[in-house]
Amino acid sequence: MADPASFAAGRVRGGVFVDPACELACVAANWPMVSARLRELALYGGASLLLLSLVDLALLGATPVWGALLAARIAVAAAALALWHAARGGVPSRLSRLRGTLLAFEALAAALMLADSALLPLPAVDTAIGALTMLVALYTFAPLLTPTALWIGPALTLGFVGLLLRDAAYAPPAWAAALLLLALANLGGWRIALQQARSLRLAWLDREALRRAMAERARVEDALRASESRLRLLFDAAPLPMLLVRQHDAAVLRHNVAATRWLQPLDETATAVLRLCTGLRADQPMQQIELRLGGGVAQPHDALLSARALDIDGEACVLIGMTDISALKTLQRELTELAEIDALTALPNRRGFAARSAALLQRSTPLALLMLDLDHFKRVNDTHGHAVGDEVLAQVGALLGHHMRHGDVMGRHGGEEFVALLGVASRASAREAAERLRAYIEAHPFATSVGVLRLSVSIGLTLRETGPSEPGALAALLTRADAALYRAKQRGRNRVETLE
Repeated sequence: MADPASFAAGRVRGGVFVDPACELACVAANWPMVSARLRELALYGGASLLLLSLVDLALLGATPVWGALLAARIAVAAAALALWHAARGGVPSRLSRLRGTLLAFEALAAALMLADSALLPLPAVDTAIGALTMLVALYTFAPLLTPTALWIGPALTLGFVGLLLRDAAYAPPAWAAALLLLALANLGGWRIALQQARSLRLAWLDREALRRAMAERARVEDALRASESRLRLLFDAAPLPMLLVRQHDAAVLRHNVAATRWLQPLDETATAVLRLCTGLRADQPMQQIELRLGGGVAQPHDALLSARALDIDGEACVLIGMTDISALKTLQRELTELAEIDALTALPNRRGFAARSAALLQRSTPLALLMLDLDHFKRVNDTHGHAVGDEVLAQVGALLGHHMRHGDVMGRHGGEEFVALLGVASRASAREAAERLRAYIEAHPFATSVGVLRLSVSIGLTLRETGPSEPGALAALLTRADAALYRAKQRGRNRVETLE
């Protein structure tokens, strides 16, 4: 491929590219104009030079000299025909043949003009006018394909100068003026020919640079479109839900198929998620948030949300990707239950009770802590075995869970001891709740594998007045409730004792 930069880099001589491939590319690009100029030069030049044989006949008559000039004119016409035929076809694969044909026609035409001037009895003025006409035709009309053609003009000028000097009747001032005109014609014609050649090639360079720029732009745009298409395909085919959400109005600009199946409705999900990403900026690292999504058509899911702020076409957006961690969260909940739930009674164990009591302790309303101990439970284990004792404990757990209100916290404190944290209105209502619970357990028949058993319970009660608790408040309440329980045991069991 031709290098269009070779002209601009100075690799040019005589108005043509030094690089043959580059010159051929330029001629090929301008072939309609170059071909037309060559055909016109061959047609009009060859025809006019052939018709001048009639002038020769009028001046010389049918003499051998006329015959020689006619033969020369026929040879020039044949060269013109060869040039016309070379220019009539398509773009040549090589310029050497075309250049040779054009150079031969120009050289023969110049030689014929000199021969005419030397053999015909013409005035010196006519000779000078003929020379100027030939120079103008050579420099300005013939396209410049080879620097060698530029030297035909000076060679023709030297020949005409010799003819003028031969004519003794031509006064020195007159031939001096003719010499000056011929010199100016050569200088001006040389510059015109070079300028035309340079303009032709510079224009081609500009077009070629523009074409390449446009081709490169088209290639880049095609690559961008292909890249965007691949990204869209990957986005849509991604197995994880993905959303592109505009920040200022939570509008879902794009989502993939997984998001459609997993998140319903999309707009509500995007709004909820975007609320968590408020203030997220494009220069910040990706944020990760765990949340539970679902409702509506879709099933609830635990999700790990990854959010990254982006600038899309001048709009602040957030790209949201989600990973389903429902199985992991389910496993975590199961492990938490194993760690915080007593397997026998299905009530929170000591650790679980502390965790569930934290929120209740932060309320400003009065609270009551009850510590329960089954009276003489050791007799059950000793008389009927630990299996029956476990049956009783399981039923006590179920009774307590059923008896307590929503929001109250129950737990197995250890062995046959249970605890309850209740929200109460007053000291009296706390005492009444404890008495009801004591009476309920006392009246309940515990059906076991060895028959129905009857049990009673001792309860220690302590109160926390209004105001959120400080750290360590639960431990203090448990200590006071345990002291109240000890008092209930000391005073005969099956009773409620309060410790302020």
